[in-house]
Amino acid sequence: MSDVNMYDLLLFTGGVYKFDEFKEFIDDVGGLIIEMESFKVNRGMYFLSEEMKVLLIVPEEEKEIIKSFAKEIKGSIEPVLMENKEIEKVVLIFEIYKKLQIDELLNMEEINKHLLNKPDFINLKDCNLENICNEEGFLEKINELLILMEEMSIIKSFEKNELIHYKINKQNNKSEK
Repeated sequence: MSDVNMYDLLLFTGGVYKFDEFKEFIDDVGGLIIEMESFKVNRGMYFLSEEMKVLLIVPEEEKEIIKSFAKEIKGSIEPVLMENKEIEKVVLIFEIYKKLQIDELLNMEEINKHLLNKPDFINLKDCNLENICNEEGFLEKINELLILMEEMSIIKSFEKNELIHYKINKQNNKSEK
């Protein structure tokens, strides 16, 4: 067995109650919220509640504690099954996020260089993505993912020295006042 961390894709479903604490908790255990969807539950004319569905990528060894935390805030966790192309996107988003945690500020060329020179990506349980970087259109895919990450408020971009740079959107990832 190697020392490589294995990750799981999970879906959190629950209310907005203490959701900011949940987001911070996921960040603290080394995970990332990939996508959030909020919807209101109505019965006829009456509003009943607001629900969240959140796609997470988390270290496999933290899965049980995450389930416990979700249960405490009246939510639930279930595994997610996805097609390989969608899993590739999740893996690349997570790798970009991890690199931005270390370097804090990168331009597109630096992100591409990091991904192309990275010998091993995170391992998602039951998934084999050995040749992600060798596919045609890889650089265009990274650009699309950076745009998606910005739309999801995971990162933000700005111009510096005539280049677009990216950094983590800390206001989205931590509860800040």
